[in-house]
Amino acid sequence: MYRSAKDIAGRIHDLYFPASHKVSWSFDGFIGWRPVRYFSYGRWALFEALQIAGIGKNDKILLPAFICRDILSAINTIGAIPVYYQVDKHMQLADAPDSLIPAKAILMVNYFGFPQELSSFQHYCRKTGAVLIEDNAHGFLSRDKEGQALGTRGDLGIFSLRKTLTLPNGAAMVINIPDKGYMIKRQIEPEQKRVSASFAAKRFLQNTRQLVNLRTIRIMTSAIRTVRKMTTGHGIAPSAPDVEFKLPGNAAPCMKLQYSLDHLDVEQEITRRRELYRLLDAVMRQNGFEPVFATLSAQVVPYAYPFFVSENQIDRAKKVLSMINLECFSWPELPEDVVPIAPDWFRNIRIISFSW
Repeated sequence: MYRSAKDIAGRIHDLYFPASHKVSWSFDGFIGWRPVRYFSYGRWALFEALQIAGIGKNDKILLPAFICRDILSAINTIGAIPVYYQVDKHMQLADAPDSLIPAKAILMVNYFGFPQELSSFQHYCRKTGAVLIEDNAHGFLSRDKEGQALGTRGDLGIFSLRKTLTLPNGAAMVINIPDKGYMIKRQIEPEQKRVSASFAAKRFLQNTRQLVNLRTIRIMTSAIRTVRKMTTGHGIAPSAPDVEFKLPGNAAPCMKLQYSLDHLDVEQEITRRRELYRLLDAVMRQNGFEPVFATLSAQVVPYAYPFFVSENQIDRAKKVLSMINLECFSWPELPEDVVPIAPDWFRNIRIISFSW
């Protein structure tokens, strides 16, 4: 279909700059009219979920070792104890559920928008009475093979909506099992928040998509990182030293979250992300890079394109992606306790984002 890198780059540009349409949609309907509360970040949504589930000081919480360290801020603020379980290279539970220690709650993660297999976690929760929290920060709009929306399969679900919508912040916590008697708090009033200069510039460029392209953005981004490195020593700013212990700013969502949800062109976003994934999958496989997921199932809406790349092949991967005006990033920034024991493949995953 696309004969050259130039053709592929042209199509990718179109997918990164989709035309906007006036539509009407309902997040409440998408989650089956379950109780929901909105927050600024997924970490606040998780904090609320832990409180609702009755998690307290010194309670153990199981979570995967392959996880971004900032999520620990919710757990540490509660005073609970994180205990790690292992996932395999296919992003599925590596440990037998019966081998896991008893815990008050277990966090199940839908990595990069692909569904985590559910039955092992359900078995563990039946055996131990643990609360199942579904971390669906990456999986908004994705469904599993039974057609159930990710984020609605555990006792409680967490969404990081800002990873799909062009917003400075936005997250949600959903109660999926109302008959457990969970008491949901009153919705925090949204706030008009000051946005960063980088976000304001991004929003301006998206509103003037006729004047820019991915190559221009890549050049601008590179220039900004060069200046930042000269002034701070870091091209890409690292997380704060206390990110594992301190929740970010205010829990209130931004004013535009509900409007953005109500007017999301869902079909366009699903089609856009799936086509981007297929295009990038073809490019990266042709150049010898292994995807994290072997197939793209029918109802998966990918958050990004994840692939494996060894340290000595990173420069080649960057060169391949520069031909289509894209770049890759390392994910996740592992918890400090995990870094010394992490297998090599934890560090060999890079992602190509579907947003910029």
